[in-house]
Parts: sequence; structure tokens; C-alpha cells
Amino acid sequence: MPVDAAGTTQEDVARMSLHEEFDRYHERYERMQQVLAAAQRQVHDGEWRWTMGDRVPGIGGDGVAPLVGSTTENSYDLRTSRVWSSPDAGNDRRELRPMIDYFEDQGWPWRERTLGKNHDVWAVTDDGWHVRYLIVDNGHHALTVYSGLFWTNDGLELTEAVGGRNDGEYPEESLPGEYPPFPEWSDPIIRPPKT
Repeated sequence: MPVDAAGTTQEDVARMSLHEEFDRYHERYERMQQVLAAAQRQVHDGEWRWTMGDRVPGIGGDGVAPLVGSTTENSYDLRTSRVWSSPDAGNDRRELRPMIDYFEDQGWPWRERTLGKNHDVWAVTDDGWHVRYLIVDNGHHALTVYSGLFWTNDGLELTEAVGGRNDGEYPEESLPGEYPPFPEWSDPIIRPPKT
């Protein structure tokens, strides 16, 4: 039976309540933020722009790592991204070096690519998170953290459980390690699903 990014089978998840899935998702969300902040600090400890909200589960079925049998209903992923820019920054691939050094210090496998005038480096953490650092020719530097796919009993139900308790507020910019608090299960549903 296929196992997800956490080594869990669909049978394992079938025994979980929605509350348990919510709590497990919360743990994964916090880990994603830790991975992001540690990588951010390697290259820029100032403000980073948010490109999207990141508290609600991503739609499953496909992702950075395939999961046999996954669909949009029975799986999800997590991802987050931040961008910083500098008028002095260009698109020199040597600007990837601090991130590559960090990946090597962690012992993570990594690969570097050149995409036209842009350059990126990818790594996979020991616990399966995918980290991409992209340098764009306009001086933007983007850092994205992706999970593999995780099984869920009902993707929509989990999304509603998290999203319904989520105020939807995100900063325009934040320092590494700063992000809005994740809702608690005991929080009221403040954004009910639209019917």
C-alpha cells in the first residue's frame, strides 16, 4: 500500500478523526514554517514579501513527489513562498552559493538549474520537504517550500476545517520566522464554506 510523505497509509488515516487530521496538519504547517525560516536566514535576514496565503491545505492529486492513488479528494500538500528584492541584486548564479552551502551543511541532496536568464537550486530535507531558491533576472529572489502529498479522509472537509477557522489575514511582508498564528480546533468557524 502506498505511503505518503509522512510514511502513512490511507488505512492509517482512515482511523483518524477530522480533529486528529487537523492537529496533524497544524504540526506539518509549523514544520514548513521552520524549514522556510531557516533557509531564509541563509540569504537575507530582512523583510520578505508574501506571495500567497499558506494556512489552507493545497489541493492534492499531484505535487512535487507523486503518490500512487492520490486524488484531489484524498490527499493534500503544503507550500509557502516568500520573495525579497534588491536593487543591487542581479541574476548571477553565484548568488545561489549561500543556499547551496546551507544545503551541503545540512547533508541534503540538491540540484542546480539555469532557466534562461534565471537560476535556481532545489534540495530535499531529511524529513522530505522540498526547498527551492530562485534568482530571477530582475533582482527578485524567491524561496518556496513544498511538502510531498499527504493522505486525508476528505480533502474538502479538511480544507473547510482549517479555512473556516482561518481569518485570511496575511502580512504583506515579514521577517524570517514571522507568520500569523495557526487557528486552534477550539476556535469558532468564522468563514463558513459557501453553499
